[in-house]
Formats: sequence, structure tokens, C-alpha cells
Amino acid sequence: MLYLIYGGGSRVKNKIIATVTLFFMTTSILLIILALNIIPLQLKLEVFRFELDEEISTNVADYINAKSSVIEQAQLNLSEVKNEVGVFPASVTYMGEVYPFFIKIVDTTIPVVKLKQVQFNISVGTTLEANDLLEDIEDSEGVIAYFGDEDEPLVTSKEFATNGSYIENIIVKDRSGNQVAKLRVKIVVGDTGEIPTLSGIEEVNLTVGMAFNPLSGVIATDGKGNDISYKIEILNNSVNTQVAGIYEVIYRVTNDNGNYVQRSRRVVVIE
Repeated sequence: MLYLIYGGGSRVKNKIIATVTLFFMTTSILLIILALNIIPLQLKLEVFRFELDEEISTNVADYINAKSSVIEQAQLNLSEVKNEVGVFPASVTYMGEVYPFFIKIVDTTIPVVKLKQVQFNISVGTTLEANDLLEDIEDSEGVIAYFGDEDEPLVTSKEFATNGSYIENIIVKDRSGNQVAKLRVKIVVGDTGEIPTLSGIEEVNLTVGMAFNPLSGVIATDGKGNDISYKIEILNNSVNTQVAGIYEVIYRVTNDNGNYVQRSRRVVVIE
């Protein structure tokens, strides 16, 4: 009699253990199936940011977190993305499911500009365009120069109707509103403001080992046509013709009235 009771208890206990084991196995399998089928991939971001003119990645792995097998089959759609400032829709498609996100193109690059010279001599009644005072800008599209300051209206041109010497602030902005530091220029108006001239300082291309004389062919006048080339100063000359590179020479000449002009010259040394 005791033997039967003991044997029956063991069978019940084994049945309970089997049931619990089956439950955990079934639950684990379901969780694995859910993980593999419900969330096969995740977007790294909702909005991806690129600088204007920066190359936009076409590598799907840069946009999603997923197994390599999923990444290989996922398709990236950038057909509506343009190379201009704005926010554009994009997506990744996998197994018929579309995962949308956005590409944001921004322009935060400050334009690099400089004045043609720090002093200009003009006649009474002359109107100057602020853009005309700048050296040639490589990426000049959308770059606008203004006369003025932050606390006064900005104007792209200005008339100088009275004799005298004026210090003007030049503000330069690009199409996205990025602004360079203020440039200061001296405008001398009238007969007392003859400004000297410098010529012969165009860009020079040399090969390594060639001789370079920074004053060769450079001519200066006092603003009235008189040659004052002997007054030319070289403020900076970084040229090393033994090493390939891009260098700068800065010239300055001052006339008898104390007016001066300062210009820079680019020298390229190549192998």
C-alpha cells in the first residue's frame, strides 16, 4: 500500500517538471521568433545631418542597426534628397516594410574673403559697390558684401559725395546667413586722396628649385603716374622654392601724402 502511494507521487512530480520545462521552452522560442520577425532593423536616427556640398552616404549600414544579412537585403532610397539647404525624406526598405527618415542639409561654413586693398581712392560723387572691394572669391555664389554695422542698416552700395577720409565697415554674408568678421576699409575721397598703385603681382607658378625674385616686374606709382617702385616694402615673404607648396608675398607702398596700398600675391611651387 505504501509502495503505491510513493510511486504515484513521483509520477505527479515528473509531470509537473515536464509541464514547466515545456512552458519555458515554448516561451523562449516565441521570444526568438518575435525578435527576428517583428524588429529586424532599427534606424540609427530619425534625422541625419549633412553639410551643404558634403557627400551624402549611400551605405545603408550608416543609417540602420541590423544583422549583416538584413543590411545586405535592405534597400536605401535617397531619390528625393537634393544638394541644397533643406529637409528631405528618405527611407530604407526591407522585406516590403518601409522605414522612413529625413536628411537635413545645412550650411554652417563661414565664407573666407578679403579686401582687394585696405585703402581706396575715389572721386567726389563716386558710388561704390561693397562686393567690388573684395578679392575674387572661389565660391562666390550667394556671397554678398554690405556697408554698415550691426546697429545700422546694411546697404550693398554707398555714394561718397564729400571730400574726406572715411573708415567703413564691410559685412560679408553668404546665402545661409553665415557672416565673416567685420572688414575695415579706408575710403579717401577727393583730390587730396591720391592712392598709390601696385602692378605686376599676379599669381606665380614655379617648379621646385627655380629662382624667385619677389620684386621682379613689380611696379608702383604714387597715384599721379610717378614711379615710386623704390618705396615698395615686402611685409611678408614665405616662399621656399625648395619645397612644393602654396605661399604668400605681401607688398606695401606709401606715397608722399601718407596714403598706401597693400596687396598680396600667391606663389605656387610644384614638383
